[in-house]
Amino acid sequence: MDGRYDEVLTAQIQQMDRAQRHQAVFLALRRLQAPLLDIEMPRGWGVDPAAVDSLLRCSTARLDGEPDDAFQQAITGLSRAPLFESEVDPELAESFQLEAIGGWILVGEALGEMSEVQTDRIIVLAREQAVYLDECIDSTLTMVADEGLRERYLANAASRLRAYSLGYFATRNLEVEGRCHETILADSPGDGLLTSEAGRELLNRCDDYSGEMVSALRGFPT
Repeated sequence: MDGRYDEVLTAQIQQMDRAQRHQAVFLALRRLQAPLLDIEMPRGWGVDPAAVDSLLRCSTARLDGEPDDAFQQAITGLSRAPLFESEVDPELAESFQLEAIGGWILVGEALGEMSEVQTDRIIVLAREQAVYLDECIDSTLTMVADEGLRERYLANAASRLRAYSLGYFATRNLEVEGRCHETILADSPGDGLLTSEAGRELLNRCDDYSGEMVSALRGFPT
C-alpha cells in the first residue's frame, strides 16, 4: 500500500469542481508554507523576501481555479531570482523551500484548467515531502524533538491511516488532507470557505502541521 496515492483522497478530488480543486491545492501548499516564512533562504539564491510575501498574499486572493494576473505576476517576480538560473545543492530545509516554490509554480501553470491530474500532482507533492521528512528522521543519529508526541499520535491514528505503516508527518498530512477535502466538499459554492469558521479551522490545522515541520527541520545539523 502506498500512502502517496490514497484511494479515498483520490475519490474526493474526483468529486470536486475546479474551484474546489484550487482550494485543495492551496491547502496542500499551505502545509508546506512555514519553511518559506520561518527559515531564511541562502543569500546566494537572491530570493527577495518581498517576492515570497507577494506570492503567498496573492495566492489567497482568489481560489476559483481561473487565470489570475496578479498571481502570475507574483510568480514572475519570484522567478527572476538568480536561483532559477543556476544549479543548487540544497540542504534539507532548503529542499523543502524549493519544493514549496515549485508547487506554487505548478499552481500557476494549472490555473484556467486545474484538472484532476494537475490537482493530484500538487497534492502528492505535499505527501511526498512528508514521507521524505519521516525518512530523514528515521535515518538520522540526531535526536529530533517531540519523538514521544509523534509515537503517541501514531499509536492513536485511524486504522485506515495506520495501515500504510507511514511515519508521523506522512500520516498526519493524510489526516489533515482528508479533513480539508471533506470540508471543501461540504461547503456551499460561493460561501468563501477560507473566511468561514470551518475554513479558519483548516488553515489552523495546516499551519500547525507546517510549523511542526519547521521545528523538525531545525533539529537537523546544517
